[in-house]
Amino acid sequence: MKKKISKTILITGATGSLGEVLVKKLIDKIDVVKIIAYARDEYKMSELEKKIDSPKVEYWLGDIRNLERLKEACEGVDIIIHTAALKRMDTVSHNVSEVADVNITGTKNVAIAGKNCEKIIFVSTDKANEPSCIYGASKMIAEGIILARKNGIVWRFGNFIDSRGSVFEIFKKQKESGELTITHPSATRFVIDMEEVCDFLLGKAHSGINYPPSLKSMSILEIANSIAPKATHKIIGLREGEKMHESFNKYYTSEK
Repeated sequence: MKKKISKTILITGATGSLGEVLVKKLIDKIDVVKIIAYARDEYKMSELEKKIDSPKVEYWLGDIRNLERLKEACEGVDIIIHTAALKRMDTVSHNVSEVADVNITGTKNVAIAGKNCEKIIFVSTDKANEPSCIYGASKMIAEGIILARKNGIVWRFGNFIDSRGSVFEIFKKQKESGELTITHPSATRFVIDMEEVCDFLLGKAHSGINYPPSLKSMSILEIANSIAPKATHKIIGLREGEKMHESFNKYYTSEK
């Protein structure tokens, strides 16, 4: 049986920072005939549609917790890129049942709805490795759900530069006040540009957990100084469940 050359790709969480970049990237790929942008926020969806006016893109309002809606959206889809998740540590630690519904049950629904797809590509995080927080634990379980499927692929990444809610965005906003809030100056994080993330997601991957062969590691202090070198710092301490250094496995750590 010949492989299908023209692909239909569905992106969950399409109105998020990464989802938006992915939609823009996929429009230019000649082997992609249709992109289904799937997300639950009506306002963000309308804003995305204003930014990206392309006959290739279909905009579907839907929640990954709604299995029937997902099944409808996945009809004829070749590849799912699953980016939808609750991910802000301060929020998720106080809303555990919602995190379980979205990150775990929602991922199970994606796996069920996409059972006949060629690939389900799951965007995970280094926080899923030996998790110490609710978010990391939910992503670790979600990884297991995807990897239990023959068509499941997992990618673990670090912090996305300039994504909404990232430390980069926070520091840029705080720069105006002249004072940045630093959790711990020696804490380190893997950082990666979203364009680079897209290249990995749309490139080759093996079954199991994939992660970039090399990632830049920066301390929180380095990130702060790169954005606002003249700002003063207020040390607030690591948040509950937050690690001093992240890692993908025991051989790959952000510790310097």
